Amino acid sequence: MDTRGPSPRHVLIAVMLALALLVDVRVVPAQTANRSPAGSPPPQSALPEWPAPPAAARIRFLRSLDPATTRGKPSFLSRAWRALVGGRDEPGMLQPYGIAVDPAGRVLVADTFGHAIHVLDPRKPKYSAIKVDGGSLIGVALAGDRIFVTDSASGRLMCLDEGGHTRWTLGPGNGLERPTGLAVAGDRLYVADTLGNRIVMVNFAGKVLGSFGRRGGGPGEFNFPTNIARGPDGRLLVTDTMNFRVQAFDADGQFLAAFGKLGDGSGDFDKPKGVAVDSDGHVYVVEGVSDVVQVFDGTGKFLLAFGGSGSGAGQLWLPSGIAIVNGLIYVADSANRRVQVFQYLGAGQ
Repeated sequence: MDTRGPSPRHVLIAVMLALALLVDVRVVPAQTANRSPAGSPPPQSALPEWPAPPAAARIRFLRSLDPATTRGKPSFLSRAWRALVGGRDEPGMLQPYGIAVDPAGRVLVADTFGHAIHVLDPRKPKYSAIKVDGGSLIGVALAGDRIFVTDSASGRLMCLDEGGHTRWTLGPGNGLERPTGLAVAGDRLYVADTLGNRIVMVNFAGKVLGSFGRRGGGPGEFNFPTNIARGPDGRLLVTDTMNFRVQAFDADGQFLAAFGKLGDGSGDFDKPKGVAVDSDGHVYVVEGVSDVVQVFDGTGKFLLAFGGSGSGAGQLWLPSGIAIVNGLIYVADSANRRVQVFQYLGAGQ
């Protein structure tokens, strides 16, 4: 029979656990009692707005989202246990890109090199991640209980259930070369096939319905399209990246219009990435080089830009994807490893 007593380490663990059960884990140290919780938005008076005063504000920064701030501060018990027995925090985002928002308001973010879709809940301290077998996740989109995600490295489009289990996969054997951006419209999924210089249409069961576009610089032609969005009027907006423009199509792929050119002035493009449309039909295009989001009217007339280089509130560093839902603008701030949330305040007079 082993007559040895408990080790000092085991005694320390027992004491710490007993203390944790006796204390109020909500106690905040006096020096931080008046500070805002991690990840909470700054006071309204401190929120950056665009355009700058005295012009009427159209866009306002609200907050930043990332796994650490969304899941909230760990309890005293959790911190004590981690200090004693070790363990790692849940991983942060490595390079967020595609963004989708579900009906419950949760924000799903495709992490290009993190091999995961991060699920962030802005309303409460809750975070989870859906692990994905992929080398370069780009686009993410939702339709009911289906989650669609692209892996550009392997040339695959995957359909997952809410638990992350694969329902079906399309890949090079189905003609895809490098799928990137995604958009859902009606009963179709539209996939930007960057190397194929086309948009592929797929139904929710994984059947390829057709495609439109080819390599070139003319109307309806593409030079490495990367992102796609659907407007409230049903138009499809495609970022035609190396043609430095945005093209508009109807639901069947018929060319409607185009705007944009290479340059470094307001309304010009250098490295256009994500595209989205608000409820008033304004088109938002992420400019990855200058770290701004440019806003155009429905005809392609430049209206304003917001963001700017940096890591502070409302600033961006190599932004990529964008989504707009219920007046909230979510921008993947890739190099800052977070999602920046802005609010559309309306067009005004």
